[in-house]
Amino acid sequence: MTEHNPMTAPLRRIPVRFRWWLAGCLVALVAAFSLLHAFAPGPDVPEIMRQPGALLLLALIVLADLHPALPWMRSTNPFDEFIFSTPLAIAALLVFGPHAAIMFVIAGFAMTVALGMRWWRVVLNAALWGVQGAAAAGVLAVVWAAAGWDNEVPAEAMIPMTIVLAVIIEGLNIALVMTSQCLAGATTPRAYLADWRSQVAIGTLDLTAPIPAALAAAQPALLPLLAVAMVAAQAGLSAVTSRTAQAGTDPLTSVPNRAYLLARIKSRLAGTEDARDPVTVLLVDLDRFKQINDELGHLVGDRVLVEVARRLEESTRSSDVVARFGGDEFAVLLSGGSGQRNAQEVAARIRTAVARPIHLDGRSVQVGVTIGWALAEGHDTDPLALLHRADARLYAAKAARSPAPAPLAEPLPARPEASPVTDFRGPIWSGTSVRSSQAHDGDASAATAS
Repeated sequence: MTEHNPMTAPLRRIPVRFRWWLAGCLVALVAAFSLLHAFAPGPDVPEIMRQPGALLLLALIVLADLHPALPWMRSTNPFDEFIFSTPLAIAALLVFGPHAAIMFVIAGFAMTVALGMRWWRVVLNAALWGVQGAAAAGVLAVVWAAAGWDNEVPAEAMIPMTIVLAVIIEGLNIALVMTSQCLAGATTPRAYLADWRSQVAIGTLDLTAPIPAALAAAQPALLPLLAVAMVAAQAGLSAVTSRTAQAGTDPLTSVPNRAYLLARIKSRLAGTEDARDPVTVLLVDLDRFKQINDELGHLVGDRVLVEVARRLEESTRSSDVVARFGGDEFAVLLSGGSGQRNAQEVAARIRTAVARPIHLDGRSVQVGVTIGWALAEGHDTDPLALLHRADARLYAAKAARSPAPAPLAEPLPARPEASPVTDFRGPIWSGTSVRSSQAHDGDASAATAS
């Protein structure tokens, strides 16, 4: 399978500019913690780690990041909506001072290890989280020294200080993660910001930090109760996310369905104003699929649809949306940063991927595709109008081909023959080979890319 998401590729395949950025993040991390060690007030790391409240907060941070990776939680990724370790790490800063910023490094390391990311993603995430924590700790150190606090943030100052720290952490998180993904070629600034705005809950959850902070300072023995609440919340989130996903998923192919696709297109159209980054949709129609159903049966046809859906996902980026539009037709909504040239490249990858024979129970089924695509124009707000233009282009491509093959001339043989059929006027399969009008698909698909 080809890696189309740079954030999952080996480091050697990531642009050089990103590798320099990764090195810079590590240097910034070391420099920030060196400054904290030299100048920040409050207890140092060894002293902090001797406190029961700090150890329990650390255990909760690790649990918050590892629990979503357990087998029964893998159907969803709660990190898309909630990162429970962030308010816990902020709580450590409030109670134990600037040197507790080390909790952020541990949190960044734990969550990426739990998700099985590549080693360089683990290093990057630990560095980014560490820089965010160090920046928040630096502001806290200035306020701490100016206010003359002794060992912890006073209760009356916890909520205002939490707001300040949350703004710093989340603001830096947006800037650092967006820069990382843009330098790696995984997204564009506009696409990243549009996606983040739909996840406001990430930032609002940080405001709960005074709760674990108060417990860690006064009643650390009660902190394990937060673990129960946190695990229950993550399990509930997993169940809700799973049901929501099922409502928007095609039950046969497990890719998003038409309703989900229309909602995503509408959302993208509402948030797009840059003509250089138009919303791009491809419609992919399987050729002679009805003949597969008629001659080999609907169960075989269903298996072909499942395999085609898998290959479409294989041919696109993880940030693209592959959906079953209906019957034997699929749609692909390209992520931000796409355009006409990218649509042509994706169409070419799809044609190549789908053209490979599909092996089913000793038979080799081969299908072709016709592809039409459209880019949003001006102030488009109607998803159906965009899809209509893609559909018109698809049918124009079909009309531009050679005349359709003649009706089948012979019945499906009871037993497979030894030699494959290559004449498109014959039955759709013979022996171990099933073929479609693939010879015409290249011309038709090429017409869509003109």
